[in-house]
Amino acid sequence: MKPARFPVLFESGSSLDWHKASYRADVQLKGKKAIIVHYLEGAPQLDRVIESGEAQWVTELRCPRTLLYRQERSSERTQQVAWNETEMVGQTYLVPGLVAEKDLVLDVSGLNSFVWSSSTTMEIPCGWWLARAESRRVEPLVASLVKFRLDKNLDAGRMAVEEDIDGSNPCFVVRMASNLYEERKDNRDIQIAGLIGACAWLPRSSMGRDTNGQDREHHDHVLAQELRRRFEEAKVPDWESDDFDPVQAATVLEPFHIPVAGEAE
Repeated sequence: MKPARFPVLFESGSSLDWHKASYRADVQLKGKKAIIVHYLEGAPQLDRVIESGEAQWVTELRCPRTLLYRQERSSERTQQVAWNETEMVGQTYLVPGLVAEKDLVLDVSGLNSFVWSSSTTMEIPCGWWLARAESRRVEPLVASLVKFRLDKNLDAGRMAVEEDIDGSNPCFVVRMASNLYEERKDNRDIQIAGLIGACAWLPRSSMGRDTNGQDREHHDHVLAQELRRRFEEAKVPDWESDDFDPVQAATVLEPFHIPVAGEAE
């Protein structure tokens, strides 16, 4: 009987399937396309099935709102994936990895013997992800978190922030007076001010907890997880801490830039 699952080499290192192998993907976003470079180390068994054409590099494009699901495959470790605006509504993700192109036999000498049997080979079915990266968002994190809207009812110089509760994804809307809305295009500090306001909302947002300590709707949403990871990497408290500082949090995501003498603004 074939096993219910087969070994996967995760970029996060969360799997114990492989003994020493590692995989990562470098993703650069340029307009409506992405350039993906795959890096594989310590897994000559996978190198061999790539060279034989039995496995290919893949980047999956997903958009939950439009039900888009498309895979671009390549025998080269550098890929280019493009899309158009009609395919993307809301958050869209890229998932790089390595996929079996056909049923193949894998040398298991590099697998962790504590997880897998001591047999020398394993049959892997066509379509199985041999390596898989963390998903990347097509839209930058801050652009997913904050949307700017013109509000002609606000007096000059004023803005207001509220959570958008109508969408399936957590998001904050920064409403701006006409002069600020236009000036924000050339003045990044205005956008950061709106981001600070959005961060101040986080503790009472759908990504937080209620007064009884219960998780709200989007507490574990992928956006909330990414924010927590960014704050953890920067060693600053997140919004579930009493020490949370929305200014510090916002400027972790988008630091202010003060030109030095002689530098063009």
